[in-house]
Amino acid sequence: MRDIVILHENEEWLVPLRAEFEKRGVEAKEWFLDTGVVPFTDLPEDAVYYNRMSASSHTRGHRFAPELTRMALTWLENSNRTVVNGTRVLALEVCKLSQYAALQKAGLNVPKTQAVVGKALLTEAAEKFAEWPLILKPNRGGKGLGVIKFDDVAGLKSYIDSDDYEEPLDGIWLLQEYIQPKQPHITRSEFVGQKFVYAVNVNTEQGFELCPADVCSVDDAFCPTNEAPVDDSQPNKFTITPRFNDHEIIFALEAFLKANDIDVAGIEFIEDAKGELYVYDVNTNTNYNQSAEREAGVKKTGMGALADYLIRLAQ
Repeated sequence: MRDIVILHENEEWLVPLRAEFEKRGVEAKEWFLDTGVVPFTDLPEDAVYYNRMSASSHTRGHRFAPELTRMALTWLENSNRTVVNGTRVLALEVCKLSQYAALQKAGLNVPKTQAVVGKALLTEAAEKFAEWPLILKPNRGGKGLGVIKFDDVAGLKSYIDSDDYEEPLDGIWLLQEYIQPKQPHITRSEFVGQKFVYAVNVNTEQGFELCPADVCSVDDAFCPTNEAPVDDSQPNKFTITPRFNDHEIIFALEAFLKANDIDVAGIEFIEDAKGELYVYDVNTNTNYNQSAEREAGVKKTGMGALADYLIRLAQ
């Protein structure tokens, strides 16, 4: 069996995956990518390399982790190593318009969206966009951070002119139509090895910060990953649902994953008042909510499915 190497920048997110490997008598290696050297002229170890890099790495002080990871993945792929979620996937992780283009090509609905670079252009662009209410979101945020809903141009302008305004990491803002949900939740569908694992409804009544990791506190508006685990005695805003187990959107999403070489992902969609489904986010660095898994009594947990998949590749 070959070694399994996990490329990452967040220790907290690896805790449940390490536990699943331990249950199976396997110890994976880890490559922490914040700063480092990519020895491009050397030959990398013949192993299975799993990319867990996140677009939100900058929120943990790892500003250039995605860029370093791209170099590392390029090196590994150039040497024909087994890579799970390679350079093509990382490119989708850090560019929402690329995600939407690929989703549309797969026949999936996405919200109307425009990209804007330049603070001075936002108000005029929103007026021309003329979709109210609208969502303003950074192209690279992660965990739902920085996503704000505005009912009119006056509210948007007030925010832009205020001290609360923060420039997006890559300078790219997205203007997006607000999809009024039929119920106060979005649905996140989890896939491992390009196969559906389960879908989870995520309550949105507290806002847009929707990171499912157990280290994110539902009481904290910014979902920091260094908080204590959620108290199981409190209502969980993540609920696994069987509704989409045999739904056509799942088959379409599996086809999308195969067409774009995405092995592991959590894909979020929303249902509007008419029952139409809109896909709005592809998370190639996916996490799983263990409280929801326990409550639903799932036979295969997300991290368990992931560990099994990586072990099969290594064997």
